[in-house]
Amino acid sequence: GEKAKISGAMDLTGAEFGRICDEAHCWPAAGDLLLDRCRYGGFTGKDISAKQRIDWLSRLDPTQYGKDFWPQPWEQCAKVLREMGHREDAKKILIDKEKRQRKARRQQAKREHLYEDYYWYALWDRILAATVRYGHQPLLAFVWLFGLWIIGIGVFAKAEQYNAIKPNDVRILRSAEWVGCAGKPPSQLECFLAHPKAASYPKFNPAIYSADTLLPIVALEMQSFWIPDDRKSGWGQWGRYFLWLQIAMGWALSLLAVAGFSGLIKSD
Repeated sequence: GEKAKISGAMDLTGAEFGRICDEAHCWPAAGDLLLDRCRYGGFTGKDISAKQRIDWLSRLDPTQYGKDFWPQPWEQCAKVLREMGHREDAKKILIDKEKRQRKARRQQAKREHLYEDYYWYALWDRILAATVRYGHQPLLAFVWLFGLWIIGIGVFAKAEQYNAIKPNDVRILRSAEWVGCAGKPPSQLECFLAHPKAASYPKFNPAIYSADTLLPIVALEMQSFWIPDDRKSGWGQWGRYFLWLQIAMGWALSLLAVAGFSGLIKSD
């Protein structure tokens, strides 16, 4: 027979239920659902996945009632899904909640002509979304770190290939062996490394160097011995620029991962 469907507003503000048994076909239209401060213990219908419940919660329209956003319905839904064993779905609900809540905050700042706050929020929100999903997926920061490590291997390997790596030790750079190799073929670096006194100097390794410059909590002792030579055109200059970027991103991503694991980023 014909399936029942709610027509008009469904106001469950402040209501409490043991469970909700519903299906998507019966949900009210967008703007007709009110769930602020509504509490329930579980879902017994078919539509309990994150995608479906996001559709359900998206039918809320707090702007009709003078509010920018209602966080409680999203947090309640995530809590219920987590208690039902759907932990990944609960995370997706909270991530979507953060995205919408932060968007509402930006819109409020724009309405109040607080443009400096608006642009800062826009930048910070996008960084958090891309790196740790607002603190709900801190492991994502390690994916970014891995990607930077791989890129760093390529950049520093190219710099080494074009003899655009030099010792990162002022004593070596002032030594007779290094200065005496200036202008000698095939390169000053190869000439220096062929010198007997340079036999004990650590060999450059792009993979170890990339990891050493990227990870602030790891000391592999490669960075203290080598640095891209920005006096060399091309890969030497790019290597130095990437080195600065990699060090900064390594600190930032490591701090974001720690903040995500400790719960400092999440606003719930």
